[in-house]
Amino acid sequence: MKGLSRIFHIVLCALLVISVIACAPGKAPAYPETSFIVFSDPHVYDPKLGTEGKAFEGYIADDRKLLRESTEIMEAAIAAIKKEKTNFVLVAGDMTKDGERVSHELCASYLSQLEATGKKVYVVPGNHDVKNGHSFRYIGDRTERVPNITPEEFAQIYNEFGYKEALYRDPASLSYVAEPQAGVWLLALDSCRYAENIEGEEPITDGKFSPATLGWIEEMLKKAASEKKLTIAMMHHGIVEHYVGQEKYYGKYIVDDFPAVSKMLAMYDVRLVFTGHYHAQDITFASWPEENKFLFDVQTGSLVTYPCPYRLVNIDASQKATIRTQRIQSIRSHPTDFQEYARAYLLEGIAGIASRTIQKYNVEQAEADKLAQQVARAFVAHYAGDENLPSGQEAIQTEGLSPRASLLISVQKDLIYGLWQDLEPPDNSITIDLKTGSWQ
Repeated sequence: MKGLSRIFHIVLCALLVISVIACAPGKAPAYPETSFIVFSDPHVYDPKLGTEGKAFEGYIADDRKLLRESTEIMEAAIAAIKKEKTNFVLVAGDMTKDGERVSHELCASYLSQLEATGKKVYVVPGNHDVKNGHSFRYIGDRTERVPNITPEEFAQIYNEFGYKEALYRDPASLSYVAEPQAGVWLLALDSCRYAENIEGEEPITDGKFSPATLGWIEEMLKKAASEKKLTIAMMHHGIVEHYVGQEKYYGKYIVDDFPAVSKMLAMYDVRLVFTGHYHAQDITFASWPEENKFLFDVQTGSLVTYPCPYRLVNIDASQKATIRTQRIQSIRSHPTDFQEYARAYLLEGIAGIASRTIQKYNVEQAEADKLAQQVARAFVAHYAGDENLPSGQEAIQTEGLSPRASLLISVQKDLIYGLWQDLEPPDNSITIDLKTGSWQ
């Protein structure tokens, strides 16, 4: 049955694209001047749920996020964003560590501080946020379940951040349309599969739009075109591959059937889609020259993963979108060395995870540790964006490896090389011509 469902979904996507191409509008509306901020994956974790003990240490040993510091980082981000002269703020999902109700309420209180300064805030859920079966409190060497939230409760808690002022709501998901500025429609898309989550089990990481939501998206795109509204989109999952081989190795970080979904959006002149989920600073694009269409997937890294970034987007009267990156430089517990601390934490965390994984294939620890450091450097470079392998350095050194380690690396080397080969365009600072798709 799952196979038939998958085939039906692919056929539906193909039919939607054919339909869109046949009826897509001709000349796109012009972007009004605007400025806004994007951040993603704050993973707010209420420290009252426990930050010490064997159980919590076991969790973070297999996780690369700065969970202990999540509230400090959020406080620093809110303080910095308050000072920016922008009109609105987009948050691309994963508001919490694992969907704990108390963490959602804490996150919403931070967002309220932003709105109190006059900045409108718009959110979408991430895969960690709704019906998460791993919402825990950590007590010594054990975990204790705490309340999570339903889709309806997500919309209630974040009512002031998009849902209250939604022009249209998708009955089948937490997707909505808002107008953060006159003439600009925000298509806030819920790509998460929480309806399939099972209590007591990890939430589904993968993203997918149901047939009903795909139909609703097309309806909204048609409506935007008929009313001559310029549309930008936001969703948690990526909509274009961010490195060669991402679909093969980490397909759960890109929405299912992304070639068809991205083309559908592009045919209606959605040229900017803001995403998160992978915790990496990366911009990539897709184009359809025969239809003179293009789309940029502007993926923003996580606030709780080095380099702890947020983006500033400015669109001027000449239809140029300038995107700049800011990093959280200081938090209360690390007032002068936060960036160095965050990078070292990430490098060590990924190396530890990689080494333990490699050792499962009966590779000796010393050799596994050596390989893991190289794997970690590739991931950290990709997370920071604008990755560039230093001249004379190999992506991964294979000389002198044992036969078992050599076999393992031969299977995974495409992933490491892919992480180091940054796809165009630049990731952290770029100016995009929204009329032509060119950049500088």
